Order: sequence, then structure tokens, then C-alpha cells
Amino acid sequence: MLVKKIFNNNVLLAEEASQELIVIGRGVGFQQKIGGQIDVSKIEKSYCPQDDQWIKLFNELTDSISSEYIEIASHIITMAEEHLATTFDDYLLIGLADHIQYAVTRWQSKLPIKNELLWETQHFYPEEYHIGELAVDYIATRLNIKLPVDEVGFIALKFVEKRNGPQENERATQMIQLIEGILTIIRYELFQPLNTAFYKHFGENWGNVYFFDRIFRASSF
Repeated sequence: MLVKKIFNNNVLLAEEASQELIVIGRGVGFQQKIGGQIDVSKIEKSYCPQDDQWIKLFNELTDSISSEYIEIASHIITMAEEHLATTFDDYLLIGLADHIQYAVTRWQSKLPIKNELLWETQHFYPEEYHIGELAVDYIATRLNIKLPVDEVGFIALKFVEKRNGPQENERATQMIQLIEGILTIIRYELFQPLNTAFYKHFGENWGNVYFFDRIFRASSF
């Protein structure tokens, strides 16, 4: 496996058997040169896309953001694959790294974005929400930046989409928006905010979720 491009000490574009791939690992690019042999024992994760478009997008990404965000995104994806017992396609690396950079830039500029679907994401997609929590904690460790809890939900939905496909993510977003609308009507009719006990009961009653999911599945035919 040979070095084709050096992004930093931990991220390389490599070539093996005429196939380009991205390799990530601590020190994998340290003191490397173009054409040099890569120490495969230092590779922690590799991305071997099956289409040339991915490599093009990745090169464009590295031109616009720090490769540190790529390392962070790769680590978060590895954590998610371990916790969710699944694998994600290589495009998630590009989307997640770009999102993390954008989130950090907003935080530094004091321009937070309110996540209106945070509660729904937490209760209806608890596994992905947990990944969002781990991601925000890891970003804090790496960058000494504590992103707002809204980002937990935004990152969680990235994994909802990639775990179930874009169509499922669209249906998930529609479903939690519908639920939020119903809860708003209930608050309006009661002329008072709903207490924690109500939300807890609603979130634990998964029959509500399956009912709304059946509505959207039926409407797609």
C-alpha cells in the first residue's frame, strides 16, 4: 500500500492494487513521502469507495476544512458501528465531518441553531440519540468545545438517515413533526404547558410511535 497524498500525520490518500482509499490512524502519515510504503499496523480505519465521485468529494472536503474534523468524524462513526452493531457507507464520513465543522464554526461565532425536534429524536430514536451524546462528548475532548445539546439531535439524525436510508429519514422527520404538532394542539386545548409526567408517559407508550409510522408508510403507497 503506497502513499498517494498526505493530508496530515493521521490521514492519507493511499493506493493499493490500483484502488484509491483513505486510511486513518495515529501517526500513519508521520514522516511519510509520496510513493512511500504505508505501515498497515498503524491503520485504524480505511475507506475504500466503489465510485470515483467519493474520492472527488473527499478531496474537495479536505480543501475546505481541517483534516482534524475528518479524524473526529471517523472516530464517531467507529463508535456508532460498535454500539449499533452495523456498518455505514463511506459517504457518512464526508457528511459528518462537514457538519461537525459547521457546528463548531456556529458555536465559535455564537450563532446556535435551535433543534425543534430534539425531544422527539431523543425519545423515538434513543440509540441514535445516544450516539449523538457520545459524539458531542468526544468533540469536547478533542477540541475543548462543548456543543449545545441541540447538536446531539442533529448528529443523531445523521445516523438515522444512514442507518435506515434517506426515505426512512424523511419519514422519521415527518413523523416527529406530526407528533410535535399533536402535542402543541394538546397544550393549546389545555391552556397550559404539559408536565414532565405526561411527556414521560407519551414517550414510553411506543404504540403512539408505531401508529404514526403506519400512517406514513400507508401514505407512501
